[in-house]
Amino acid sequence: MSHKIEHILVPVDFSETSEFAIYTAAAMAMLLKAELYFIHVMESNEYYFSVLPEAKSVMPPVGDIKAEAEKKMLDLQHKIKAYSGINATLFTTSGNIESEIRAYAKTNAIDLIVMGTHGISGYQEVFIGSNAQRLVTLSEIPVLTLKKEKDILGFKNILLPFDNDLHSREKVNIAIKIADLYSANIHILGVLDSSDPSDINKFKIKLKNVEDLMHEHTLPVKTTLIKGDNTAKAALEYAEANNCDLMVINTGHESRITGIFLGAFAQQMVNHANIPVLSIKPTEGTYSSGGTGSGV
Repeated sequence: MSHKIEHILVPVDFSETSEFAIYTAAAMAMLLKAELYFIHVMESNEYYFSVLPEAKSVMPPVGDIKAEAEKKMLDLQHKIKAYSGINATLFTTSGNIESEIRAYAKTNAIDLIVMGTHGISGYQEVFIGSNAQRLVTLSEIPVLTLKKEKDILGFKNILLPFDNDLHSREKVNIAIKIADLYSANIHILGVLDSSDPSDINKFKIKLKNVEDLMHEHTLPVKTTLIKGDNTAKAALEYAEANNCDLMVINTGHESRITGIFLGAFAQQMVNHANIPVLSIKPTEGTYSSGGTGSGV
């Protein structure tokens, strides 16, 4: 995909974390002069008892739920207009959360999806349950997931973890875009499970190529190479030790080590990382395996 971000979509579930995602997206949209979209997808489940607090033991009529949801969406639209000057486009629909979000994103040429990782109180993991996990894994569009841990709407230390397998230019390009946007530092973390001098040398070339791209954009960059066989554990530990506030990962073929940054693991990372995670599914044919080539 292009590294341009001109259309930003926020799935809304009316939780505190969802509202934080909205403000984060609005702050980004202001910097990018991007358009902002809010989507709310209604599913028939007990979650809607918390949308309409007066409902106790009987599921309220669908029309009442939709009307209340649309009212809440308008309230959020007005808040964001006052905060950012951006008049967000609203859409309320019903169906499967993940598929409706993906369909809307495709129809409206969305470049980035920003969503909270905790569902509304009273219904466990509404968004970061199976729907959001499928969205993170299957979305052709980058998905930025975040928790409301701190009232910070920007990023200052961006972590790019690499192992010795395939990686995409898209992952690097979007990290550069965000680092430019927020004047952030880039942290390149290489995790290698081999002690072979040839492997080490090839891996260093890969990391150097990524580092050179950062220098071309005059971005502050720090490169760290460690030996290990668990990229996930290393990335989480590094992020905590170095105050990283965003991690950029692929949801495609990120590692030959079973489970690491592949499908289900990317979902786990999104669920359990204490910092925002930007998940990217590279388009076919954009991978590079390093060596003496592009190395990203």
